[in-house]
Amino acid sequence: AGTSSGRLAFEDGRESARFGLVIDALGMRSPLSRQPEANLAYGALWASLDWAGPFDPHALEQRYEAARKMAGVLPIGRLPADPTPKAAFFWSLRHDQRTAWERQGLEAWKDEVRALWPATEPLLAQITAHGDLVFAAYAHRTLRSPLSCDCVHVGDSWHCTSPQLGQGANMALLDAYALALALERQDDLALALAEYARLRLWHIRLYQAASWAFTPAYQSDSLAMAWLRDRIVAPLTRVWPAPPVLAGLVAGQWGWPLAALRG
Repeated sequence: AGTSSGRLAFEDGRESARFGLVIDALGMRSPLSRQPEANLAYGALWASLDWAGPFDPHALEQRYEAARKMAGVLPIGRLPADPTPKAAFFWSLRHDQRTAWERQGLEAWKDEVRALWPATEPLLAQITAHGDLVFAAYAHRTLRSPLSCDCVHVGDSWHCTSPQLGQGANMALLDAYALALALERQDDLALALAEYARLRLWHIRLYQAASWAFTPAYQSDSLAMAWLRDRIVAPLTRVWPAPPVLAGLVAGQWGWPLAALRG
């Protein structure tokens, strides 16, 4: 799989029609992008379940044991033909523990989750096999340029990171908006793609750095980072101006990305 002169090349040898521009939005593992050199030590198990339990329907909730154990419940809305609200449930897991988790009984793992967060029981009851959960791997990687393989990259195929700040979708939407603006402003394709890279590079670097800094506090084996998170950082986040600053961080607004694009 790849691209050449505006054509998509498939594994079976076929080629697509020629396009004026190929846009790669296939994510971190895109065959059109350079693969990350290494995964982060921790990934997570994910499941989409029916909403159940005493959780806030408007917010992400998480529970931790230091930074080596994490459970989370996130409201994700409803399917078009189903009025039942849905929840994303996730559990932090090291890559080198994945095989052991797959081999152990599911109830032993559920006991571990219950011990950390008893309220998850109604969600755990919906998980009946290891296959009900999908393991997600994370990595930090940013291409020097969003252009490669005769295509332009957006989102995780250009810049991937851990999900601690929850900015994957926001960053991809900003990329798409920047690309649309650049193509609208420039008649020459090469100039438009250069402007696209310029419009987004600073904001991407800022959030890559922030994600790199925050990740060990939430997914790592560091007791010191977890202690700092709980005993020093958490109390400070309740003191002005920390609340609006953190709200801006998790809204993707650090660096004023929309103003930069429109300016």
